[in-house]
Amino acid sequence: MKINLCFRYWKKVSLTGICIMAGALVSRAQTGNQALLLDGNDNNPCIGMDIIRKQWTVEAWIKGNDNIWKAKEVIIGGGEYSEYPHVDNRPLMIQNGHLHSEKAHITATGILDSNWHHVAATCNGAEIKLYLDGREVGRAKGAVDILPGAIGTNDMDSSTFGGCIDEVRIWTVALSPAVIRQWMYQPLSARHPDFKALKGYYTFDDMQDDVSLNLVGKGHQAYHMRNTRKNYKGKLPLATLVKNDNPLFKTPTGKQQLFNAVTIQSEWDADQGSTNDQVLKLRIVANGSKDPLKLTALQLDLSRNTNLSDIAAVHVYYAGKSPRSATRKELSGSGKVPQQRMQLILPPADGYTLQDGVNYFLVTFDVKKEAVAGDTLYADVASFALNGVAYTPQAAHSNIVKTVVSSSATSPYTVKLLQWNIWHGGVHVGNNGPNRIKELLLRTNADIISMQEAYGTQQFLNDTLGFHLQTSAPGANLALFSRYPLEKHSSNDNFKSNTAVVQLPGNRKVLIGNWWLRYAYKHEYTDFYPIPGLNTNDWVKEDSELAVTDARKNLEQDIDPVVAADTSLPVILAGDFNSGSHLDWTERAAFLHYGYGPVLLPASGFMLERGYRDSYRELQPNEVTHQGGTFAAIYGHLQTSRIDFIYYKGPGIKAVSSKIIRTAPEIDDVWASDHAAVLTVFDIR
Repeated sequence: MKINLCFRYWKKVSLTGICIMAGALVSRAQTGNQALLLDGNDNNPCIGMDIIRKQWTVEAWIKGNDNIWKAKEVIIGGGEYSEYPHVDNRPLMIQNGHLHSEKAHITATGILDSNWHHVAATCNGAEIKLYLDGREVGRAKGAVDILPGAIGTNDMDSSTFGGCIDEVRIWTVALSPAVIRQWMYQPLSARHPDFKALKGYYTFDDMQDDVSLNLVGKGHQAYHMRNTRKNYKGKLPLATLVKNDNPLFKTPTGKQQLFNAVTIQSEWDADQGSTNDQVLKLRIVANGSKDPLKLTALQLDLSRNTNLSDIAAVHVYYAGKSPRSATRKELSGSGKVPQQRMQLILPPADGYTLQDGVNYFLVTFDVKKEAVAGDTLYADVASFALNGVAYTPQAAHSNIVKTVVSSSATSPYTVKLLQWNIWHGGVHVGNNGPNRIKELLLRTNADIISMQEAYGTQQFLNDTLGFHLQTSAPGANLALFSRYPLEKHSSNDNFKSNTAVVQLPGNRKVLIGNWWLRYAYKHEYTDFYPIPGLNTNDWVKEDSELAVTDARKNLEQDIDPVVAADTSLPVILAGDFNSGSHLDWTERAAFLHYGYGPVLLPASGFMLERGYRDSYRELQPNEVTHQGGTFAAIYGHLQTSRIDFIYYKGPGIKAVSSKIIRTAPEIDDVWASDHAAVLTVFDIR
């Protein structure tokens, strides 16, 4: 049974009704209350949040930019890879001027005007309700899961919202009508009765470097908003910030209060001899600027390090208000000798004063050159104190361990190889995507880089790397970068294969295959496996026809003849295989793949039959604890599909460590591609 309650809101014609005034447009973090302005065309603010099941609430303040509504204007949508029949990827939208929830089939009777309005939808597992300005305007029996992966858009240009959106809140509980009304006119605080169920909170006041933080984000998937375009080759303006002129929304003016505090661990390994290697960030969010709080103590836990003697010094910095801030103000001296428990005490007069909004504090290690490769590096914030009052931060701990690794600078036999598909030339994070790609490449300290979807970015990247570059054309798909000279060999198809012998120091050589294989598109399981009831035999059949066919041709025409001419050559094949591995899709790992498994995916089996070793799975044999998903790294519901591989075989070569890199080098920054990277450290003698 469905009920529609009628409230009518006349759409006003006004040239000044939009939420900006002359000179109010801003493109970076500003003080004061800001709103996100979308153009109704090409804007694509993505958060990549995963599927929320059974109980949820989505809410926001909105204001249209004119008096004409399109057929569909999305407020909370799914974004890319969200068209699944069993979830709602448009739980909150406007349809022909009416507030609407798609799969609940609820439509408010009244037509929205161009003023500010609070909108919300809730589901308690048995009933879905729609709210406008705190009043219920429709309900439907039943429940639906939602995929809230984008703000103000879904995956079609025609559905992008035109106007302002602010105070986006996503919950894993159905808020009561009274709670919605109580909190809709003010910013959230830790006093909210359902605060622990808050999964996403976007005020946009902090937006900088094409990113707006999810103020309650945790772990490697914090669901920060990436400000992007649907037409990734286009030049239309990105969504921007404007001063919020909502007369109904009031910011309290009382004393500064702690909103929340979260620790974010680095998953990156540290080279022997590295200095100021990022280990941990503490993100403290404070509401208000009156009588600001001071950080007066910080207790660090270093007890999980394999050996504290691997660490020369521990540093603690204030690190600014954004993940990419270059601010570094050391809080005490110039580094401390590591201890299992370390306490930094700042007298109240000297405590670090918090600013309104986000405050980052960074813990780094100086790692000794003689640190033992494979040893664990670890730090956590056991507690911190504000004005002498102790707090325990929240965290989302992962099983990805930060370790010491060797590099070519410290070991003559070490060769680091990075495999990464950078997604259409790395242009998917606003205007700064290629720079994020460049920074990551530099921070890996890789000796060889196998890249797909370079698409014109390769020369820009190599201008900074200063490596040897092999690519078939300036805008080619494949690019191979090497610290050492490259000897080009023929490739049967330049789009799928890029072959070279790398001349390593000490008269050593290694044959590299830089690959991209065709993907199953009739049954595109690598991103549609969340859909129940698919026939996995179709996946196997199409992979056999496409990925395996390409791999066989690359081997037989490009790799095998070179090896036959020089049997002393070790071989590394790195690429986007666009197909999964039977070593991952096992029966015991089926719960990670939405119930699918075992699936005897053929491309990985073919490579093993040809004598190649999967470097990651060889060193991380547990496919449950280390599933190693690489596609699609930025979408919460697609975290367990590993389609990027580094295979190897031959004399004198051994993989000594291998890791999936899915987080930015600057802790808590967004990831710049839809693929995670794979970094394997080899010993080649």
